[in-house]
Amino acid sequence: MQKETIKTYYCSKLGEIGGYIPGDRRIVVLIDSALVEMYGNLFPYPAISVEAREESKSFLKVEEITLRLMEMGADRGTFLLVVGGGILSDLGGFIASIYFRGIDFAYVPTTLLAQVDASIGGKCAINVSGYKNILGVVKQPCFTLFCGEFLNSLPKKEVEAGLAEMMKTFLLADRSVYFDAVDSLTGTSPFLKRISNISELLPFIKKAAEIKISVVERDPYEKGERKLLNLGHTFAHALEKLCSVSHGEGVSIGIALAAKLSVKLRLLESSEGDKILRDMEQLGLPVKSPVAPRELTEIITKDKKRDGDNIQFVLLKSIGTAVIYPISIDRLKGVLNDLS
Repeated sequence: MQKETIKTYYCSKLGEIGGYIPGDRRIVVLIDSALVEMYGNLFPYPAISVEAREESKSFLKVEEITLRLMEMGADRGTFLLVVGGGILSDLGGFIASIYFRGIDFAYVPTTLLAQVDASIGGKCAINVSGYKNILGVVKQPCFTLFCGEFLNSLPKKEVEAGLAEMMKTFLLADRSVYFDAVDSLTGTSPFLKRISNISELLPFIKKAAEIKISVVERDPYEKGERKLLNLGHTFAHALEKLCSVSHGEGVSIGIALAAKLSVKLRLLESSEGDKILRDMEQLGLPVKSPVAPRELTEIITKDKKRDGDNIQFVLLKSIGTAVIYPISIDRLKGVLNDLS
């Protein structure tokens, strides 16, 4: 199978976005409803607005948007431009992949989470009965367009979500950049406590995107290396379902629990595990689970990373090196019992 190249563009100003949108195609925009007033003028095309919440990633919303597309006369030649964060990326990519057996689409990610993770790699999915991303496809967009100016209007919670994902990428793949990011973003006080200048993140955003792109191009369908990008997510998805924490909180706590489990299983030196927890706290990210980790067992057993009688955890051998570590369901509650 021929290697698929992931196409990305970077622009410095919002006013430059129009130059990257195909001028010879019929465009329909799927946009986060919260962005319409602030950024809708950048996309002067027929538009469908969607509230960006997990409940929108549903069969019901897919049907609703499909009927809107049909009413608008969208056909196989229509180009769907998806503008928003991770929820819009999931929902828009999923719909574009199945509408009339697939139409062309592109992402304009407007959140930190989407720019470092959700809009990259072609994975898009919807939820079923509260279980995250159970039904989905892998389909690369025609391109992803990044613009740092979108990030200036983000609330702290949105920055938190993206920062956790960004640090996850460095933890599993690039030791040097991880240390650089910690040194640069902590300084005299946690980054999330002094979030006045989002431009501090820009070089690290691009590096995180480049790392994920290189992983996905080598393993587009998650047969091996790409699974490592799920570091912390088995815990995160369980926490999101059981405790209603945000994705950023879930990923941050999930990374902390994965580090603790890695130490417990003697994969990771305790000194490195302690450093990861200190670094996350210094960045202003949460590391303490709101429930005892063993209480997550039942939800984790339904995770899509289950393989027969095992759960495929992503754990750490060192900062910058991750591994797949299968843990049997029978053993799971025991290994989670004394994590905190």
